[in-house]
Amino acid sequence: MTGYFSAAPRPLTPADAEPVRGLVLATLGITPYVDRVLELLTEAERGDSDTVALTIERDGTYAALALFGEIVPSNHVWKLHTLLISERVDALEVGDAMLAAVMERVRTLGAQSLVAELPADPVYGRTLDRLRRNGFRQPGKIPDFYRDGVALLFLARAL
Repeated sequence: MTGYFSAAPRPLTPADAEPVRGLVLATLGITPYVDRVLELLTEAERGDSDTVALTIERDGTYAALALFGEIVPSNHVWKLHTLLISERVDALEVGDAMLAAVMERVRTLGAQSLVAELPADPVYGRTLDRLRRNGFRQPGKIPDFYRDGVALLFLARAL
């Protein structure tokens, strides 16, 4: 990575709790998705083996958060629960670095594919753009899943 956020993605530490929650709230706002993301974040902070978290941070500024875990039993399929990229950073630089780190991590754990189920909502626009530009395909969607006009998108990528 180049630029200000040249720090590599890293696992969460206890000191990340409050600022990472700030990133979640700033990115998702008051939406139907925020509660589930905060639940997954809590699981990751507790060390729950079903949810892994990575963040990109420099000098106390949090640029991105990824939450992911293995789908059990699934024969080596992992799920990207969420990828949040701060509006204050370059989505290409930070988002691609985070995706690369997630994909490398799950590959080393034996993953053969990575899937995401995300809303077709503008708050996830930067995330969906990064996924699509990094080889994720959309094999399906459920229209009006979250509310009228907001579909649930299924995205997947072989590793």
